[in-house]
Amino acid sequence: MIRLLVVEDSKTVQKALVAAFEADPELQVVGVAESGEEAVEAAANLKPDLITMDLHLSGMNGLEATRAIMSSSPVPIVIVSGKIDTGDSDLLFRFMEAGVLMVLPKPAPVGTPGYRESVASLIHHIKLMSEIKVIAIGASTGGPPLLRQILASLPEKLGAAVLVVQHMAVGFTENFVHWLNHHSRMPVRLAADGMVITAGEVYVAPDGCHMEATPAGRISLSCAPPENGVRPSVDALFRSVAQSYGSSAAGIILSGMGKDGAAELKTLKERGGLCIAQDRESSLVFGMPGEAIKIDAVQHVLSPEGIINLLAAVTKKGAQEASK
Repeated sequence: MIRLLVVEDSKTVQKALVAAFEADPELQVVGVAESGEEAVEAAANLKPDLITMDLHLSGMNGLEATRAIMSSSPVPIVIVSGKIDTGDSDLLFRFMEAGVLMVLPKPAPVGTPGYRESVASLIHHIKLMSEIKVIAIGASTGGPPLLRQILASLPEKLGAAVLVVQHMAVGFTENFVHWLNHHSRMPVRLAADGMVITAGEVYVAPDGCHMEATPAGRISLSCAPPENGVRPSVDALFRSVAQSYGSSAAGIILSGMGKDGAAELKTLKERGGLCIAQDRESSLVFGMPGEAIKIDAVQHVLSPEGIINLLAAVTKKGAQEASK
């Protein structure tokens, strides 16, 4: 059961959305809000699994409310509005920067020919946003302190597994894993072939091997030729995660030289995955994230703090279930 908070100032649209959501046995509307201020308060008190947010609200608008919620009570937020130009890339970038997962149109009016199809599409995307099972992270130059920051901030009982490819000199990876373990709330393991991928654990690719995720939920190590001049390759990880997990995965590309990871991060995006790049301002080297952005491989460009907040939001439901 996915618990929803519906934020909508029109009583007519609000009633239609609630009725559509509650007709689905996997959705439960736990509250409604008609203003941004009410949305922030309801998010903190009700702790929903996901929020559908109207953009045009009285007082604090939907974008401002999203920023406030993501800083205080992180939760997946989907903008549902009838007044958005989806071709306006600057506007969409502002939404993603604030922490919005997706921007979707409001369903067609009840009784019109497109109503059922538009409602089905909205519900389909809402369900996708609450099912992240694997987080794949690729990094190179400048990556280690960012990985430490991210892992130190994520909860112990995370509802997803984390797979990491970090480019580094041969012989340093094992010590890197030990170092991360001192800072991470989750156990960090040097990946081994055949390991079961378990929620709440972190797996780091070893020296000289590509690390891949199999459809059976296990790690596969490969001595296949280097990709983009490196082994382990971020592209190899992202490609396998796209094939094995698709829309149930998130891919994150952090600071690093070159373009490793960009092409297959786009594959993950095309398969419905949540794809994130570190922003230029916080990147020591903007090569890898910059290439991913250039080829339209990501939905979000975020600072490390923004990445942490978004991951906490999309894995919140799984973390709650893991703690029961």
